[in-house]
Amino acid sequence: MTNSLLLVLSFVLFAFLTKPFQAENIPVIDFTGDKVVTGTAYYMRGIFDGPATFGGLNLYFGRNNTCPLDVIQEQYDFVRGLPLIFSYPNDKQGSVVYESTDLNIKFSAAESVCRQSTVWRVGNYDNATGQWPITGDGVEGNPGAQTLENWFKFERGDVDAYKISHCPKVCNSCVSLCSDVGIYSGDGTRRLGLSRTAFSLVFVKGSNSTD
Repeated sequence: MTNSLLLVLSFVLFAFLTKPFQAENIPVIDFTGDKVVTGTAYYMRGIFDGPATFGGLNLYFGRNNTCPLDVIQEQYDFVRGLPLIFSYPNDKQGSVVYESTDLNIKFSAAESVCRQSTVWRVGNYDNATGQWPITGDGVEGNPGAQTLENWFKFERGDVDAYKISHCPKVCNSCVSLCSDVGIYSGDGTRRLGLSRTAFSLVFVKGSNSTD
């Protein structure tokens, strides 16, 4: 094998290893038809859920009013919740968000009374509810075995909506949970957790500052 061919192959391998974890280059589109990008704040709003509609996403105390805070959906459609931003590992702001791509999700304008981060992660299994809740005390970046619970991706769901899934590919040798993210409400609060029934949503561009 010639040195020139080895050089070309090394560049191809480098490009593959440094590319975000994505299956296809299909951009995620917001409510107005623009591409969703990293580092920009968006509200994630649920679409119609039967005869009822609900609001945006927020942080709220875990079951029994404990920390860490759980990710919840507001009960009323006029409450848009808190804006969120998305990021890839070692990413610069403004990169296009693609479907089926591992990324971090975090609230961009939240003050946590639990003194925790606002990065999403899959929380510990709750024996009382039989749920894997989505909490807001994750770690941003550093893809690997120690951060599997912190990675999510957006998939095309309904025709005009997306769904969130957790099936990380940031560690090829690791065994991880693989599920959509849905809603459960055993205590009257609409909490996000791993589910066979996905939460359908749209992206509405917001602001990077507190509203």
